[in-house]
Amino acid sequence: MTTKIKDKAVLQNNTWDIQIENLVAGYTETNIIKSLNAQIPAGKITAILGGSGCGKTTLLRIILGLTPHKSGKILIGGNDIFDMTSKQFRSMRRRIGVLFQDGALLSSLTLEENVALPLKEHTKLSADVIRKTVLDTLDLVGLVDAADYYPAELSGGMKKRAGLARAIITEPPLLFYDEPTSGLDPITSARMDQLLLDMQSYYKNMTTVLITHDLTSVKRVADHALLLKEGKARYNGNIDGFFASDDPYILEFINQQSRDHHKINIAPANAEVRAALDEWLKS
Repeated sequence: MTTKIKDKAVLQNNTWDIQIENLVAGYTETNIIKSLNAQIPAGKITAILGGSGCGKTTLLRIILGLTPHKSGKILIGGNDIFDMTSKQFRSMRRRIGVLFQDGALLSSLTLEENVALPLKEHTKLSADVIRKTVLDTLDLVGLVDAADYYPAELSGGMKKRAGLARAIITEPPLLFYDEPTSGLDPITSARMDQLLLDMQSYYKNMTTVLITHDLTSVKRVADHALLLKEGKARYNGNIDGFFASDDPYILEFINQQSRDHHKINIAPANAEVRAALDEWLKS
C-alpha cells in the first residue's frame, strides 16, 4: 500500500537527509547495488566514492528516478521516494539540483539563457525578475561578466561553474555534483572546491553529494564519506574516520587512487616510429 505523503510537506522540508535501507538494484539478472544500507546527513557535504562499477552512478540515477530499483527504500527528508505518487515525486525532484560532469549546457543558448531555463520553464516570474535572479546567481559563481557568452566560448572550469549556477538557481535543499573536478587542472580544481565550500556556507541548509574519484578534493571539502564496494557500503561515516581507517580495503583504495592520480597513461612510441618522428622533426 502506498504511504500517504502530503505534497506541501515534500516541498517545504528545509533540510533533507537521505536514508538508504536494504536497497537492491541492477539490470536484468545482474545486481549492481546489493542490499545497500547508508545514511547521507542533512546540511553536510558527502562524498560518494568507489571503484568503477561499484554502483555510484546507479545510485544517483535511482534517486533521480532514471533507473528503477528492485527492492528496499530510499527516504529523502523522511519520505520514501518509492512510495510517492508520480505527482509527489515530480514535486520533490524539482527541488533537487544536479551539476553534470560537462555542465550539460545547451550550445545554442547564452550562459544567461541556460541558467534562466528552470525559472522560465517552471515559474510565471517576469522577464525582469528572472534576469536579475540569474545575474545575481552568476555573480555568486563569478561569471556575471560572461552572461552573454555561449558555451563554446567558455573554458572547462567556466562550464562547470555555469552548470552549478543553473543547478542552484532554484535554491534546492539537495544538490548532486557528478565529478565536479574531473578534467580540470589543479589550480582550477582548487578554485572549484572553494566554490563548493562557499555554496555550502551560503546555502546553510543544503545537503550536498559529490560523486567523485578526486581524493584531494574530498579532503578539502567533504564532511562525510560513503565508500561503495561491490554494491554495498564499505564505509559510511565522517571524513576524518575515513582517512584514519585501518581497514585494508580503504587503505588500498586511498593508496591506489593516489597512484592513479599521478599515472601517465600514454604508451611510448616504438623505436621505428620514434626514429621516423625524429627524422621528420629535423626536416
